Amino acid sequence: MKIIIAKNAGFCPGVNNAINKVIELSEHSTKKIYTLGQLIHNNDVIKNLEERGIVAVNSISEINDIKTSILVIRAHGIPPELEEKIKESGIEYVDATCPLVKNAHRIIKEYSEKGYTTIILGDKEHAEVIGLKGYAGDNCFVISSVEEAEKLPDIEKANLVSQTTQEEELFERVVNILTPKIKELIISNTICTPTKLRQKETIEFSKIADIVVVIGGKHSANTQRLYQICKDMSKEAVLVENENDITDDLFKDKNTVFITAGASTPAWLISGVEKKIRGIIYKENIFRKFFKFIVASGIFTGFAALGLISVVYKSFKTSPDIKFAISLSLVLMAAHIINRSSEKEANENNFRKTIFLKYNREIRYIAYISIILSILLSLNSGILYTILILLFALPAMVYRKIKKSLKISAIKDIFITLGWVYIICFIPAISLHKLSSPIFYSNILLIFTASLIRNIFIGILQKKNDMIITNEYIYFCLGEKRTFKLLYIILLVLLFISIPYCRYFSIPILFLPVYYFIMIFMMKKGKSPDIILSEFLIELPFFAIILV
Repeated sequence: MKIIIAKNAGFCPGVNNAINKVIELSEHSTKKIYTLGQLIHNNDVIKNLEERGIVAVNSISEINDIKTSILVIRAHGIPPELEEKIKESGIEYVDATCPLVKNAHRIIKEYSEKGYTTIILGDKEHAEVIGLKGYAGDNCFVISSVEEAEKLPDIEKANLVSQTTQEEELFERVVNILTPKIKELIISNTICTPTKLRQKETIEFSKIADIVVVIGGKHSANTQRLYQICKDMSKEAVLVENENDITDDLFKDKNTVFITAGASTPAWLISGVEKKIRGIIYKENIFRKFFKFIVASGIFTGFAALGLISVVYKSFKTSPDIKFAISLSLVLMAAHIINRSSEKEANENNFRKTIFLKYNREIRYIAYISIILSILLSLNSGILYTILILLFALPAMVYRKIKKSLKISAIKDIFITLGWVYIICFIPAISLHKLSSPIFYSNILLIFTASLIRNIFIGILQKKNDMIITNEYIYFCLGEKRTFKLLYIILLVLLFISIPYCRYFSIPILFLPVYYFIMIFMMKKGKSPDIILSEFLIELPFFAIILV
């Protein structure tokens, strides 16, 4: 069976912008965050925001304490008179209206002031259309079909605009009807480009698919519109909100499946549906499930750390102390598992969230047993090293509390990077009495850059999958362009400092920066695999070093 994933499915820029704004507010402000109406029409995303303390209200009257609250205007926009009421209330507010919706506001206002009647093609009760009407005043008509366009009275001059997620084919038909009816018709096609691309792609692949799976909120207008296009164009179409709506019988006797999604559907939901379908079709074996488990839980990170520990030992021209090296990798692995476990409620990656909710006790046992084993193994080298390991383990276990109290930008990426340097570089150097060696300082720079590259890639990967990231990440703080610029600089530094290490390995360690340059190229081309496999590929070079 062939599975086709729509390239233009998922979050549109307007939705992305709105989510980024509320997350940034929740991270930087001590005030309670409210949104005026649901931020986006997707139940899974709304649930995730609620878990972060971001609550939707229908009016300002529902907010008890104006002075300690912030109100966010959602991507759909609001009428100008409502915005005035918000200003008069004295509440602090942030406007997250989509820039393309703002442009429609500007166009409507401009022509309304010139005496043009506004004709809006859209859903009368939709939040965006209510906002558009506010800028048109009383001289306005809202239509949602060809039939309603035909029934419009004679109008001297009018400005035709559209809800930004409207069906383009319908807009063109309405234009053809109104052109001979209205003496002076201004055609303002305000359907946004992402919607146009999504609809064009949907029409193309719906014609050749045996079944189309549309993912999105069932109360989302653009998802419903997309679903209607698919029903009209394809042999069979189903609308699902998440992978739980997928059943085995849907794909019986089907050869081609096309998966698309509305503008309010995050990539991690699309990925979850795709995995569920692939699991039904190909019956995922136990080895693949085990692979996903060790990567998603953070267990594989311990193996990656072990590879870098071997680099440090080889740089000092010393054979690794196997017990001590395992001790260090176990405590680092445990720290990652514990922190991933504590983040499970706010984790959109469906598979990771599932394993931590289903096997939370077992995974925590693995982490705590790893710490105990690490301590026991370290005692073989001396009590000093046990103390040094505990100095890492204890703050790592309470990282969430440290983060809340410090409120430092990019703290997660910084904290992990420094932790890796401490465990992988600093403690082995103490055990070998190499703190004064020049290669020790070279090791610090190598491990620091390698770990930082890993952490930045993880942040990029999560954002590319529409996962909600906060100011814990460098990517959130710098944005996409500056993050990639920083990544290029760090990779060049890694390339330069890797040269002296070539003498210690049969395969030059120079492959590390080259490998990551290739990964950047693949990411920018949109050709990176699913998030679990991508995480594995990010850490794979560290583990591979053990083999050389």
